[in-house]
Amino acid sequence: MRDCNKGFTLIELIIVLIIIGLASGLVGIVISRNSGSFEMKRITKDLSAVLRYARNQAITEKKTYCFVIDKKERIYTVYTDRTKVESADESTESADNSKGKYIQVINKPIPEEMEMTVQGNDSDSPFIEFFPVGNSTGGVVEVSNRKGNVYYITVNRITGKVDIGRGDI
Repeated sequence: MRDCNKGFTLIELIIVLIIIGLASGLVGIVISRNSGSFEMKRITKDLSAVLRYARNQAITEKKTYCFVIDKKERIYTVYTDRTKVESADESTESADNSKGKYIQVINKPIPEEMEMTVQGNDSDSPFIEFFPVGNSTGGVVEVSNRKGNVYYITVNRITGKVDIGRGDI
């Protein structure tokens, strides 16, 4: 006769289910704990993409682009020079420039839990300019949150290249 005891017992199944429940609970805790750093990483990548866009547009359109952080309004913006309207009358062109010298290209809010600043520029509206030949005024944009996590976005003064680095306060 053959022995038919080739299955799992009820106790073995319950132990496996308890282990799976504990493991999934720990994964949930780890994910919720790191969700703030995921959001910070996403915002930092978005900001670096905006800086790269400003540099590329400055080269392509042969205009100066300026990235500005408005600390009071909690927004960051990219501006460019207004295209001059060709006119035989010189006074019309100067009147056009006095109405609005810059065009707002990108305007995004800074999340409440984040702080952004350009190192070495303590004004209320720190900025980085990108020029038509590819260079920039350079600088380091510091992105930080309340937990003390910090990302640094470095803009090379000579090449205008944008790099992301991570640091601690």
